[in-house]
Amino acid sequence: MANTSLRKASLQSMEAEIESLLKSLESLKDDASDESRRTIKTLKSNAENALKHSRHLLADAYEEVKVKTRETGIATRDYAQEHPWTTAGVAVGALGLLAAYLLCKRGN
Repeated sequence: MANTSLRKASLQSMEAEIESLLKSLESLKDDASDESRRTIKTLKSNAENALKHSRHLLADAYEEVKVKTRETGIATRDYAQEHPWTTAGVAVGALGLLAAYLLCKRGN
């Protein structure tokens, strides 16, 4: 009989330890989940900030390219109006180079 009660006490003790272990694991899981959520929120926030910054930089670059393109177009138009024969000569030369390139390409 003493042997049976000793076994019973031992089983109860093991059950209590297993239950305690399960509670500890559950608590650890909850803590890890909270930490993971915080980490994910931080990563998401950092990614959103980087995206906003990139968009801002791209908008600035686009605006600068747009202004430079407009200035270049105006300068080209003005030069063509001031020097029409030079412009025509450059255009004919460019067409000649293009034709020569295409003929060489066709010959190979």
